[in-house]
Amino acid sequence: MTAQFSIPNPETTKRLIANLRRSCLVLEAATLELENITMQLENENRQKRLIRLKQAITNSQ
Repeated sequence: MTAQFSIPNPETTKRLIANLRRSCLVLEAATLELENITMQLENENRQKRLIRLKQAITNSQ
């Protein structure tokens, strides 16, 4: 038994491609948002570490 493949009509193809492009844009925007959150968290962690290091230096004197 062989599966039959039918080519969708041009309107369906246009609609599917437009949906796919939109999905790609949404995914890219979400990825950038996550990268921003990650950078903010990393920066916050660096600042806290710097504070702890400075406190350790002060306390060791």
